[in-house]
Parts: sequence; structure tokens; C-alpha cells
Amino acid sequence: MKICLDPGHGGYDSGAVGFGLQEKEITLDICLQIKALLEYNGLVTILTRDGDYAPGHLEGDLNGELWARVNLAEQNSVDLFCSVHVNSGGGTGEQVLVSELGGNAQKAANQVLPYLVQAGGWSNRGVTAQNVLVLRETSMPAILTENGFIDNSEDAMKLKDPKIRKALAVAHAKGICDYFGVQYREGGTDVLEVAVLLYTKEDYWSGTDVSVKNGNCALFIRPDDHSVPKDAMSAKKLIVVGGPTTNHPNEVLLSGNSKYDTVAAVANYLK
Repeated sequence: MKICLDPGHGGYDSGAVGFGLQEKEITLDICLQIKALLEYNGLVTILTRDGDYAPGHLEGDLNGELWARVNLAEQNSVDLFCSVHVNSGGGTGEQVLVSELGGNAQKAANQVLPYLVQAGGWSNRGVTAQNVLVLRETSMPAILTENGFIDNSEDAMKLKDPKIRKALAVAHAKGICDYFGVQYREGGTDVLEVAVLLYTKEDYWSGTDVSVKNGNCALFIRPDDHSVPKDAMSAKKLIVVGGPTTNHPNEVLLSGNSKYDTVAAVANYLK
């Protein structure tokens, strides 16, 4: 089974804001964790965005980037589309939207919603039909989760808590696994905040200093074929010491044409 996860908003579009929070940051954080959980449970998962940008890189084109989300799901022939959002408007609680009631989308929503409600003691706002482009135009079952209200002080306090965000990710994953009849396995919940990737062992001492600066974060060395370890690419931020770019969406490249250029780039970074 294949799932398309759609972190709401991104890039030019922050989404709803409140109490120092931005919707686009919350949705990306939750979706990255859901992806790790679903893949741990054997489900193929794609993201409409894996960094702070508009899908399709259509900055400022709201209708275009919404269609880019739909098109990505269609091109990959996914079995379920799940868009993750945070609500606003003064309410409270968890809600799941579908384009119409009575179909497989509602079945998926009914599986996911109880887990969301339990993930932090949220109030239950139910499953609701709404005319939303990403729900209406997808050919596969599609749901949109609304995770708390960013402009409600109690909900915002929950959304600031990394443990609650993690619980919401687990809730999504459990509900999706239930929908596909997959026995959920605990594990695979850790998403690295920062990782350092070394091109060769010769970069070890420079890379160690970079790791220390970032709280002794994870350190990876490319294998002999110079491929990029999957765990390194899954980190939210990847600092590359030596070698070419990895095209990670949030990459810091400390490299040059020689090992001396790399040492100089690292030294400048450590200032």
C-alpha cells in the first residue's frame, strides 16, 4: 500500500498562526514523523513537501501548488491521500475532513479520528464533509486532519509540546494502518533533528567538531560507493562535510574543490 502525506501550507504560505506557532512548521514536523512510522510498518510513503517550500515550488501560486499536491498523489498512484493541518477560528479539538460522507475516505477518517482524540485528550469535532480541492480532485480516498486550534491558548500549548506532536504522528500512523488492515508495530518514531554526513573517513575530525557544535548529533560516513545513508537523509537538517550536495531539502554544505577547502569551510562554520 502507498500513502501520500501532505503537510499543509509551506514556503510563502505559513498557514494559520498563533502564540508564536506557524501551521506550516507543525504540519511538516508531524508528517515527517508519520512517514518514519508508516515506513517502519512496511507502508510506502511519499510527501508532497519535505521542507519549507510550496509543493511544485510554485511560490505565491496557491491554486497551482494545491494542484501540485494532487498531481503528485495521482502520478504515484497512491492508495490514500492524507493532508495534515492545524485549525484556527477560536474552536478546539480534533476533526477530520472528507469530500463526501459514505465512502472509503470516511472509513479512513473514522479509523484515524479516535486515535487523534486520544493523543492529548482533545475534544472530538467529528468527521465532516467539506468542498476542499485536495479532497475533491484526488481519485483515491482522501482525508484532511485538523489538529487542534493554533489560536486557542490550550490547544497551542499542546501543539508546542514535541511529545504531543509525536503522539499525533503515532495516532495518524495507527489509524492509517488500521484502515489498510496492517498490524501496527511500535518503533520507528525517532526523526533526527540534525545529522552530519562525512564524504570519507578523512573528514572525521572536522565532522566531529561540527557534531559537537550541534549537541553531539548523529554522525554518518558515506560508504565506498558514496551513496547517502537513508537515516542521514531522513534528518530534518543535514550538514554535509566534504563531497557534493545530497539535495537534502535542508542542507548545509561544508565542502570545496579540495580537502583544504573543506577544512576552511568547516572552520568558518565553527566560528
